[in-house]
Amino acid sequence: MKRTEDTGSKQPDMSSHCLLHDAKDAFAARLWLIRSARRSLDVQYYIWHNDMSGSLLLDEIAAAAQRGVAVRLLIDDNGIDGLDGRLAILDALPMVAVRLYNPFRMRRFRALEWLLAFHRLNSRMHAKSLTADEHMTIVGGRNIGDEYFGAQSKAQFEDLDVLTAGPVVAEVKQVFDQHWHSAAVRPVADVVGRLSRKAKCDTMRKAEAIAQGPAAQRYLEAIEAQPLYTDLRLDRAKWFRAPTRAIAAMPLPETTTSPDRATGLNELLPQTLPHPANDLVLISGYFVPTEQGCDELGDLRRSGVSVRVLTNSYASTDVGVVHAGYAPFRKVLLQHGIELFEIPAPDDAPKKRAAKFLRSGSERSRRFSGKSLHAKVYVVDRRYFYIGSANFDPRSAHLNTELGFIIESAALSEQLANAFERAAHNSYRMSLLPDGALAWTDTRDDQPVPERIEPGTNPISRAMVRLLAKLPIDRHL
Repeated sequence: MKRTEDTGSKQPDMSSHCLLHDAKDAFAARLWLIRSARRSLDVQYYIWHNDMSGSLLLDEIAAAAQRGVAVRLLIDDNGIDGLDGRLAILDALPMVAVRLYNPFRMRRFRALEWLLAFHRLNSRMHAKSLTADEHMTIVGGRNIGDEYFGAQSKAQFEDLDVLTAGPVVAEVKQVFDQHWHSAAVRPVADVVGRLSRKAKCDTMRKAEAIAQGPAAQRYLEAIEAQPLYTDLRLDRAKWFRAPTRAIAAMPLPETTTSPDRATGLNELLPQTLPHPANDLVLISGYFVPTEQGCDELGDLRRSGVSVRVLTNSYASTDVGVVHAGYAPFRKVLLQHGIELFEIPAPDDAPKKRAAKFLRSGSERSRRFSGKSLHAKVYVVDRRYFYIGSANFDPRSAHLNTELGFIIESAALSEQLANAFERAAHNSYRMSLLPDGALAWTDTRDDQPVPERIEPGTNPISRAMVRLLAKLPIDRHL
C-alpha cells in the first residue's frame, strides 16, 4: 500500500458532519455513538488511559457487546500503560476482539526494548476512529483520556474531532480493516497471556472503583446533560453536508525504511487538498516544519498566499523535545512572511485583562483554552479543510499511521478560520526585531509590548532547547 493514500474516488460523495469543539461534547458524542450501536463497533486509538473516562468508555463497550454488538477494539500498545489486564478481560467476552498494534514483547521492560528494537517500535498507529454500524464515525485528534474530555482540572488538551455520517464512513472502515489485518497487529491474549483468577478480580475491582465512584457518576451526569448529547439522542443535532474523502497513511513496521526525506505539506496532505490561492491556516499542536516545509510555506507566501500558524509555546507544550525541533525554524518562517502564534501557558495570565481562546459570544464552549494545543486542522481559502490525526511534522509524514478527512465546506471552514482569528488575539504573536532577534507579544495585553525573552523559560530551559535542537532527531519528531 502507498505511504499516503487517498481512499476516496475522484469526486467525493456528500457526507454529514458535526464538529466537536468542546471536550465534554467530544465525550458525549462517543458515549452516544457507542450506546446507539446495534450491529458493530470498530474502535481504533493511539492512547487509551486507565483513568475515569477510559474506564467509563470500556464499560460502555462491554455493555454494547452484552446486547449483541460485535466489537473490534484496536489500540497502539505504546498507549495502554496499566490496561493489559482490563483489555484481556474485555477480549474474553463474547462478541469482543481486542488487538494491539506493534506490541512490546518485554511487558515490564519497555524502555529496554525501545533500545533493542527501536527501528520496529518507532512506527506507531496514530490514526484514530470510532465507527458504529458502518454508518457513523468520529475522526480527529483526540485520544482516550481525562485530559481530552474535560474530566479533570489539571492538564487539558484542546483538540478537535468531527462526528460524521455518510459514504465516507465506508472509507474509514477500509482503513480500520487494513490496520486490523496488518502483520503489525496481534491479539491481546497472545501478548498479555492468561490472567490468574486473583489478577482478574483485582483488575475489575479497581476498574469498578473508578467507573462507579462519585467523580465518575458526576461526570456522566454532566455529559448526559450536555445539549449535544440530548440533540443527538433526539435526532435534532445540526449537521453540515459536504463533499468528503478520507486520506490515510499506512506504513508497516516491517516495511518502513528510515525516513531520509524532509516532510512537506504535499506529503502530509496529498493532492486531495487543493493548492491554496489566497489563505492557508495551520493549527498543529506539534509543528516541526523542517527545511523543506519552510521552503514550501515560503513559496506560498511569495506567491501572495497568506500563511498563518497556531502551535504550542514552550510553556504550553507537553513534549519539550518537539518544541526543540520546532524552535530553530521560527526565524526563517518569520523571514518568509509567515505569521506565527503560540498558545500561552495555562497559568500565564495577561497583564491587563483575562481572556478565553476561541470563544465567540454565545457559542457553546468553542475555544482553545490556554492549556495545551493538540488539534490538527489545516484550512485552505476558507473553503476546504483537513481534520484528523496528522500533525505538521516528520513523524506524521513518515513514521506513523494517520487518518483524516478532506472536507469541502465554506461554512465549516469559516468556523475554523474564525476560531483561529480569535485564538490569534489571545496568544503570543511572534515577530522579528530590527536587530533580527525573536520577539513575543502577548496579544491579550491592553498595551502589547514585544518581549525578547521567550515566555515560560529560564536560562537553563533555553539552553536545554538549544542542546536538543542540535541532536539529529528531527526525522523522529
